[in-house]
Amino acid sequence: MTQQVNNSLWSLSRTSKIHTNILDHKEIVDVAIIGGGYTGCSAALRLAEAGTKVALLEAEYSGFGGSGRNVGLTNAGMWINPKEIGKVIGKDRGEILNQFLSTAPDLVHGLIDKHGIECEALRNGTLHLAHNETGLKALKEKIRQINEEGKLVKLLSKAETFELTAAENYIGAIQDMRAGTIQPLEYCNGLMLAAKSAGANIYTASPALKINYKHDQWHIKTPKGMVVAHQVLIATNAYLEHIYPQLKKSFTPMYYSQMATDPLSADQLKNFLPGKNGTWDTRTVMRSYRTDAAGRLIIGTIGNIQSKNALVFKSWADKMIRETFPKVGPVNWAYKWAGCIACSENYVPNIHDLGQGLYSISGFSGRGISPGTAFGQVMAEYLLGHVKSKDLPVKLETIKPISFNKIRGLFYECGSQLSRFYDHVI
Repeated sequence: MTQQVNNSLWSLSRTSKIHTNILDHKEIVDVAIIGGGYTGCSAALRLAEAGTKVALLEAEYSGFGGSGRNVGLTNAGMWINPKEIGKVIGKDRGEILNQFLSTAPDLVHGLIDKHGIECEALRNGTLHLAHNETGLKALKEKIRQINEEGKLVKLLSKAETFELTAAENYIGAIQDMRAGTIQPLEYCNGLMLAAKSAGANIYTASPALKINYKHDQWHIKTPKGMVVAHQVLIATNAYLEHIYPQLKKSFTPMYYSQMATDPLSADQLKNFLPGKNGTWDTRTVMRSYRTDAAGRLIIGTIGNIQSKNALVFKSWADKMIRETFPKVGPVNWAYKWAGCIACSENYVPNIHDLGQGLYSISGFSGRGISPGTAFGQVMAEYLLGHVKSKDLPVKLETIKPISFNKIRGLFYECGSQLSRFYDHVI
């Protein structure tokens, strides 16, 4: 996978500084973590808090990959329904995972409060919007399944949905008050700084180039140094480069792109998400809408805006705003960016046991913030010996390649681009 420069709104509007600390020596630790996204930083924080000697290696800076390029919704659960999770990983394990993910936003917002992370956190609920009757029927079934464990979410009427969104052409929504929005890159950076304050050794601009197991320890080579550790957690998700390329067979890379405007006027904001909720809809090629603390309009959808085939992306976005938020008026698109998602075969994250104390976590399938933070913490508890493998939210597994993986990836990308073209011309 060719990586892109992180020129996202989140990168260009951040107020925190990029901290560079290049590893230029040999470091001996208990646990090494490769990847400075939500999962890696969360795991490093928990391990350091427990007194474990831990080193984290990040090729660029905290949140450079998918963690700093996503929509910024602190959602509970996965994309697929709770019952579907039980079907693909087993009923008992599915119940563990569903409960685990239900409380994941509590963990995220608790860490934000505990460590004073400045990331525009707003916990006022997210909205899953129904774009037609089929979508509304699907939302009703999703609500039924989620609320088997209590009244966690509710269905909004068409009028209630419009009151919160000012969005035309949506006929209902799931309101999930467990969730909210954040500036995702600032949150990731805050997690990394919290891990550092707890005692983790954080090395940025220090890509892991090669890993070898000898003398009962893992030796991880970087351009200017080396980390030696008894246990290693690979937490790079879709941004896997040099280390253990076999993992690429276990997920399908899929892009999600976004565009953002300059800050809207007060009058425009009255007609674009007045409830300030993060939203996405029930389309197969979904659309997301949100705003940030500065009042920018942000729209996203599946597909790679940086692809040569993404010629209609801007005009498509203009049309979507005209049709969905007609009172906003013309807008100026000041930012555009894409992030890569690791889609697992069954849309449930994977924890791989690669042998001799080497593990990886990947496959969040577009739900990285809350699940990634929670999986990083629970994996730290496992490495500490506080959680047994049978109690993990998913089973420890070996790598299982996805059949026809390249074709699957082409299907995602081509399908999304064709959908946008269809939307554009119809």
